[in-house]
Amino acid sequence: MLSINFYLREPRADKETPIIMRLILNGEKMKYSTGERTYPAYWDSDRQRARTSKVFTHGLELNVFLENLYNLAVRAYRELQHGQDGAELSLQNIKRHIDRKLNRSVEAKVDFFSFFEKMIAQSQCGVRMNLKTGKPIMDNTIRTYVTTLRHLREFGTAARKKIDFNDITLNFYSEYTEYLMKTAKLSTNTIGKHIQIIKLIMNEAMEMGFNNNIAHKSRRFVVLREKSDSIYLNKDELGEIESFDLSRYPKLERVRDLFLVGCFTGLRYSDYSILKPENIRDGLIEITQVKTNDPVVIPVHDTVARIIAKYGGQLPRSLSNQKTNDYLKDLGEMIPCLSKEVVKSFTKGGKRQQTRHEKWELLTTHTARRSFATNEYLAGTPTLTIMAITGHKTEKAFLRYIKLVPSDHARLMKAHWERRKLENKVTADA
Repeated sequence: MLSINFYLREPRADKETPIIMRLILNGEKMKYSTGERTYPAYWDSDRQRARTSKVFTHGLELNVFLENLYNLAVRAYRELQHGQDGAELSLQNIKRHIDRKLNRSVEAKVDFFSFFEKMIAQSQCGVRMNLKTGKPIMDNTIRTYVTTLRHLREFGTAARKKIDFNDITLNFYSEYTEYLMKTAKLSTNTIGKHIQIIKLIMNEAMEMGFNNNIAHKSRRFVVLREKSDSIYLNKDELGEIESFDLSRYPKLERVRDLFLVGCFTGLRYSDYSILKPENIRDGLIEITQVKTNDPVVIPVHDTVARIIAKYGGQLPRSLSNQKTNDYLKDLGEMIPCLSKEVVKSFTKGGKRQQTRHEKWELLTTHTARRSFATNEYLAGTPTLTIMAITGHKTEKAFLRYIKLVPSDHARLMKAHWERRKLENKVTADA
């Protein structure tokens, strides 16, 4: 009698893990890869099926697939048992029967590009989930996947190189980063993003049994990164923006007011653009962040309170992110303090370059979040408290995110000295 059950390869993992079908016949056992994965939290080990819920919408589709796979195995067993296939009853022949039905040739090999393409397709249709959030992959990330695939194909053609799992070596890394740098003329951070995605693909393929090459795990297969020169707005600049008279420009006024909400909450535009009155009560803003699915609670700053009162308990109506960025530049050009020159340094095409801009030209919706984090740090708010709102997981990542110049560090140290002197004086007087 054939025994069939399903289990997770790593039932205690905190990420997606492969689902394995185990076949037992006359005391012999065989593992069969289903080609599917799920999170342990979404798996019912008693039922040997995925749990179905509003959070995990893929569960129903996954269970249908597993049920079909179960029926294929049973049908193969019965056909072999009755000699219909002209072969002896064995686990290997059951496997061959299932492979044929699933169009999995015994000799069939999943190559790097076909695996990458399938990953993109699964992301686009919402089947593949973000390992950290359990939510579908965001559109911007999918676009980056597509761009990475395009660059890899173009490199393969230009270098006349075959690219498969075993070709992703340290030598490939050196040649490919040089190509992205000198031929594609990409910036250092963009190159780093594409390398990061290659490592992700290699890891996923390894987990699913399609890749056994570990060259990408070498310390020399590094994700290139350099500190960006993104701007932030200090408290004086924010004060001037808030007090600037925009009564003749109602659309710009709404954009300005919503932007200030971001500057004093630290939320991403995807979050502060959808804030509703029900998210605000008892002096606190409570919202589940769109990108991470993490809840966050933020006190209502005086500026935010004034804006809410100004709009009768509501927040200004939001526009698209792209349109808001356009209007922010129109607004910034009108603000005198934002006409100062900013020098932006970056590496592109392997060469260090500088561009000069007036500060308003670099304004985006994300400037609000960066301004919040930097200003709160300069004001002495504990780093861990700020990170609880911004969502940074490590202090190292947070300190890389905020934007401080040498004079900011000097002022910060001077403020600490003054605070220490005041504390010592109070102690002495007591």
